[in-house]
Amino acid sequence: MRRGFWAIDPELIRSVAIDNTAHVHELMKLGIPEGTIYRRCRPGGPWTLMAPATVRLGTGTPTRRELVRAALIYAGARAVLTGLDAARAHRLRRGELPDAVHVLIPFEMRVHAVPRVRIERTRRLPTPPRVRDGLPVAPIERCLLDVARTMTDESDVAAILSEPVQRRLVLPEALVEELDAGCRKGSSVPRTVLRAVSAGARSASEFDFVRWWNSHPQLREHTIVLNVRISAEGTLLGIADGFLPELGLVLPIDSVEQHFMTSDQVVETERQHRAYRSAGLHVYGVRPGRMRGDSPGLLLDVLDAIAVARQLPTPPVLWVPDLARPA
Repeated sequence: MRRGFWAIDPELIRSVAIDNTAHVHELMKLGIPEGTIYRRCRPGGPWTLMAPATVRLGTGTPTRRELVRAALIYAGARAVLTGLDAARAHRLRRGELPDAVHVLIPFEMRVHAVPRVRIERTRRLPTPPRVRDGLPVAPIERCLLDVARTMTDESDVAAILSEPVQRRLVLPEALVEELDAGCRKGSSVPRTVLRAVSAGARSASEFDFVRWWNSHPQLREHTIVLNVRISAEGTLLGIADGFLPELGLVLPIDSVEQHFMTSDQVVETERQHRAYRSAGLHVYGVRPGRMRGDSPGLLLDVLDAIAVARQLPTPPVLWVPDLARPA
């Protein structure tokens, strides 16, 4: 069998690959016959055909990065990564990656979806795209709303939409604006979640708490504010997950992610609780699991905490939202 010079120079082949993946046309420019390329992608061969005309220079299970790169190469030079893979490039952590990589292409293009690659034609292609971690990606608000519209569980949507707000990467208003600009299909759940995020919810646990609180008439009669900075005599005491200003009652949502994931979080949580109590505030920690597993018992305990706080003098503390919020 006739062999070209490329056969003895694997580094030359890898030079046209990105993340170990290349388009067939790039390999052909090296002088590799098209038939040879596809022959090497057959079972038992050294390469893998990831999508039409898209070759991974290896076998075995591809990494997520290789799947993402294959999707972008297959979709074309103007393709933009969106969804949770784009969110990972923005250094966001929440949400379980789907099986298929989601990419956007210009509306006038025609590229067929294939297994593990979801192609979406759009008239609102982010141009130019952001470049994060070497990948062309949609802005944070676009990539998160693109996936949120496909989800039905409000808590899961709250987890991904609240993270960038909590980390000061976007404002809630930017997420609402993107939701309004996009397709109305699938917008109901994220719109419900964004109302809570705009009101201060910064995690799925806090969203669940708001939903739980509003489901009980005995609690709805009390004004609760979320994620507020509480200070006394000019000193910041802490950022309270939930706070009843008229009673001086602090309600921390004691989720593992926000309060007990690291030793530093534990120390800071304990410091804040001591500071609240030293200022005369009453503190009752809410464990997220009880909202589902022991809702009646939690309701009684919260009502007891409200009754205790009502008997205590309301301390002269100041509070402001962690972020400015629409009136």
